[in-house]
Amino acid sequence: MAAVQTTTERHLGVLAEVTSPGARRERGGASPAPGVQGSSAMAQRCESTSAVAIGTEPLADLEGMPLEHLLRAAGPEAPLPLAWLRVRDRDLVICDGAGIALYTLRLSATTAGWEQRTISYPPAAELRALREHPNWARRARRMCLTSAHSRACRVPVGVVAAEARAAEELGDLYDGEEAVLRLSGGAAAILQSSGKEAAKAGRLLMADIERGRRPSHVPLYRLQGALAEELALGHSVGAICSRSPGFSDSPDESKVTSLLCRRLGLQGTRDARKRLRYARVACAETAVLLCEALDLAPEQVGL
Repeated sequence: MAAVQTTTERHLGVLAEVTSPGARRERGGASPAPGVQGSSAMAQRCESTSAVAIGTEPLADLEGMPLEHLLRAAGPEAPLPLAWLRVRDRDLVICDGAGIALYTLRLSATTAGWEQRTISYPPAAELRALREHPNWARRARRMCLTSAHSRACRVPVGVVAAEARAAEELGDLYDGEEAVLRLSGGAAAILQSSGKEAAKAGRLLMADIERGRRPSHVPLYRLQGALAEELALGHSVGAICSRSPGFSDSPDESKVTSLLCRRLGLQGTRDARKRLRYARVACAETAVLLCEALDLAPEQVGL
């Protein structure tokens, strides 16, 4: 991978919360716990959605774990993400209110692809302690690789690019999305210059890279912020989903609520081994449906 040219092989530091127009961004350590300026940071993150600060009481008809997860991921106390991209080791680690995500570009003699490992919504105290540790990135990688709560799967390039784009938009991850694409392109080029089987894998990866540039996926934070605003304004989940004719055909509002929460990464989906997985990004098709339901223009989420 030495041939991959990028400017991002550095400690990307902490994406500190912006507490005033002139506040500086801290580097080299974990961000402080959000204070009274949390709702202001939330409004900046959601930009045109102008998210309303939400408290801890049930909002409209959302309650239980989905509400807790929404507060942790997009509420006024939600922390900005920490992100660290290592070019030489071909990995990206992110720690935000929704938990920890580790993306690693796996290479073999005949294959290449991104692996995702996530620990979703760990205990708040544990997540806070991790974020405050000076070597948070190293610890986060170790947790994702060894914890029984970690969930692993292969993901397309577009998912990793979307995660990197979110970290760029929310803080100080410089050139992250393009670095992910360059890393992927470098791996594809190496395979294409090798044997027949490797060349086929390289072509497949290159096609995946092109699909990921559209973008094929979008980060969920603006969509989650828009839901927080809608609920804070008193709109029910059923009313929200009714705006999108293609969202759900079920007359059972609990099923509609569950579907919305799964698509927004607030409720888990069981995999083939009956283990819960939580979405961190949405594919373009799903994002369009969510935009309709949440009264957002696709352009507001990067489509």
